[in-house]
Amino acid sequence: GNQTINKAAGRVNIAAAGTSITVTNSLVTANSIVLAVAATNDSTARVTNVVPAAGSFTINTVATTAETAFNFLVVS
Repeated sequence: GNQTINKAAGRVNIAAAGTSITVTNSLVTANSIVLAVAATNDSTARVTNVVPAAGSFTINTVATTAETAFNFLVVS
């Protein structure tokens, strides 16, 4: 589910068949650049986009076939 991680980099998990996860992060603003990548060998797991907001960001993905980890990096 949604998580709070107040670090510039980290890893979050999304449940099987999930399509998004929101991370509360005090380092993020609406103008932040946040990079995310699937940390799995599952070819169905890929990030479609990352949407920053004041104090959080949302990683959107295609529906995964299993629980999947995503690494993120807050650039600015």
